[in-house]
Amino acid sequence: MSKMNEDDLDEKPLDPEMEKVRRKMVRLLAVSIGIMFIGLMTVLGAIVYKFTSNDDASVSSTQVAGSSASVPSDAPIEAVAALPAGFVVETISLDGNRIGFFGRASDGSMRVIVHDISVGRIVSDVVVITR
Repeated sequence: MSKMNEDDLDEKPLDPEMEKVRRKMVRLLAVSIGIMFIGLMTVLGAIVYKFTSNDDASVSSTQVAGSSASVPSDAPIEAVAALPAGFVVETISLDGNRIGFFGRASDGSMRVIVHDISVGRIVSDVVVITR
């Protein structure tokens, strides 16, 4: 290999134009690092906020399974299921926000009456016929 000159190893001062370019690049690097740091802190802050806000929301209300009705934690939902006069309830079934009443009407026919809690009314009255 060729020998290196001592002059090549010593750092020489840059000419004024190159010094301006170097200063601009250092300034650009500092600004870029600052913007990246602010962005990272914003993302971390959003993640912390998301985790803490979900904990507060789950304590204040719970979700009824299979429905969009939100149940307040401080008081139960109050509703009246107005079944027909003379209807005798044999069994009750709950599916999400719907309650099914299986029983006999006053005329002796077997029926299934479905009451929807979120709507607050009877949504179906099915007569069961056996053959």
